[in-house]
Amino acid sequence: MSQNPKKSASNNVRLFDQLTSWNLELRDLIEDLKTPAQTPDDQSTSPESIQERLNRLGSLVVIEQSLLQRPTDHLVFYGAAAYRSLTDAFVMTQRHAALRRISTSLNPKAQAIIGEHSQVGRWISVGISHLTTSRQHVREPSVLAGRTLNGWTVSGTVPWVTAASCSDALVIAACDSEEFSKQYLFYLPMNSSKVICGPSMELMALSASGTAQVDLLEVELTPRELLHGPCENVLTASHGAGAGGLQTTALALGLAARVIDAIHEKCEWIPDLAVFEDSFCTRWQELFERMKLASVTVGTQVDQGELRKDANDLVMRVSQASLAIDKGAGYLANSLASKWVRESMFFLVWSCPQTIATKHLCELSRFETAINLGG
Repeated sequence: MSQNPKKSASNNVRLFDQLTSWNLELRDLIEDLKTPAQTPDDQSTSPESIQERLNRLGSLVVIEQSLLQRPTDHLVFYGAAAYRSLTDAFVMTQRHAALRRISTSLNPKAQAIIGEHSQVGRWISVGISHLTTSRQHVREPSVLAGRTLNGWTVSGTVPWVTAASCSDALVIAACDSEEFSKQYLFYLPMNSSKVICGPSMELMALSASGTAQVDLLEVELTPRELLHGPCENVLTASHGAGAGGLQTTALALGLAARVIDAIHEKCEWIPDLAVFEDSFCTRWQELFERMKLASVTVGTQVDQGELRKDANDLVMRVSQASLAIDKGAGYLANSLASKWVRESMFFLVWSCPQTIATKHLCELSRFETAINLGG
């Protein structure tokens, strides 16, 4: 390639600077907590390593809580956190998802539960994916709740719980054992001998998130632990964002920004890369503005599903571009390019509704018409 196009002025500013220019205090804190720039994330799955990560995230969690009433800033916060460590950002989103479901509960005990888990040392996570994107093709629900004189007996398997071994409690979903269409959300303390946390899974990426399966062996819960339900579509009724929401889009754009900035750095000694980096940067800025608009508008002005699909597509493209640029060195298992490719695949499977997954399959197979795969 002989041409060496002049880069646009916007590309002379790192995307991380654009993400965090609104809050210099946050930027400084994330810089302090970042994974060493030339070393991939520690992927240890030991409970000690996971607990150390949770402890380290304490100061970030405090800032996150201060942003809850500012939707755009909250999303930008997650994007900036994902820029530095997708694992850290992912773990924090699961804590936030749990607290969000509790905050919308009409249970008079809910505020006391939130107060208990507002303390940095009290971690909480969530296990609700089996109602949205996981195990949707099995005949019997993954978790069942049966009525008893004093409340409910909950049994089954919660298939995906992040930081499971180090969480003090979970928010879990269950279906009524007699009427599957009726669903519940429960607050589940983890100190019962009938709650069995499996080992952390070895994942393609983000293994250090401590994501594991949790088995429930006829766990007895009382009305104090009932957050929502019984009702149909309890996740919608609990006023929380469903699968594929803006939070996951923010993580995808955060990782994409990190990779684009890495490509930008390589332009210093490989000028011919500038045309590609400029294109990626322009696309990122477009999606970033769409995400901010979506956070403050209601209705159809921004299609959040289409935005999520586009963010997925961008992060996968830029990570593969990074691998192509680094060639054999990038193919080494411990390289940053290899790590980014594996992390980008996360967005194809986590909190990815069937409608979005189908759009990706149509693009991958060059199938022009959207189809329904049972979602």
